[in-house]
Amino acid sequence: MYSIGDFVDKLVIENIKTFNTRQAFHKEGLKDDEYVNLNHKMMILNDNKTTIQKMLNEKIERVVSGEEKNRILTVVKTF
Repeated sequence: MYSIGDFVDKLVIENIKTFNTRQAFHKEGLKDDEYVNLNHKMMILNDNKTTIQKMLNEKIERVVSGEEKNRILTVVKTF
């Protein structure tokens, strides 16, 4: 199971992908098929963000209610 931080990390990554895809929409000379592909990617990214947000909210509720502990990994240096 993921920790709250893991979900936040995944949400940040999806937001960066969304930002980069949105920037691509402003590219000059964008062809119709490129626009369609970018739009499709944007729809998928929005779906992903909604899913992650829902999972994050559910995780926070479980942690706050005491049903579940927030899993935090212990960092071990191996070098």
